[in-house]
Amino acid sequence: MWDFIGDVSNIIQIVSIFPWLVTAYLFWNRAKKYRELMKKQEGTTSQKPKALAIGLVGTGDISNQVKQFLNNQSLQMEIEPFYIEPGTGITKDNIQKLLREILGIKTKLTSEGVTEIHLFLAAPVAFGAAIGALLDNWVPVKVYQAVKTGGYEFWTILHKGYIPGVDSSLFKEVMDPEL
Repeated sequence: MWDFIGDVSNIIQIVSIFPWLVTAYLFWNRAKKYRELMKKQEGTTSQKPKALAIGLVGTGDISNQVKQFLNNQSLQMEIEPFYIEPGTGITKDNIQKLLREILGIKTKLTSEGVTEIHLFLAAPVAFGAAIGALLDNWVPVKVYQAVKTGGYEFWTILHKGYIPGVDSSLFKEVMDPEL
């Protein structure tokens, strides 16, 4: 009896590798498609792009760094700076005021007809999450990360949420075949 149970257990262990391999392949394939899509989206892909340089760590305006990076990448666009004065910072008392000011910038950029935003952000992580929530479901927002060697690196796009069956999603081509 125990030999039979041991044999069945061994068979189940051997067979269980197949679902794991299929799942690993699906994840690998999705990651590959995502990387390809991000590579296509790098740079400017629309008519009226604009850079948004937000400096909220108390070091002041970061738009000169952003301008230098954009020039090095041959990206031509205006820069919308937003910063707090050196020596000040974000607190729970002023965070709502700062978010309202950024919402005002979003309204202004919308009225100007901006078609994509390149976001450069020097701020605490919690504030970055709040900005992401403010700018999501708008025009494509391309997020850049500062790198230790200087300059910036394109990381991702804030995009409209994915809804299966709706063609407006930027990532439809990555997700749809699997759903």
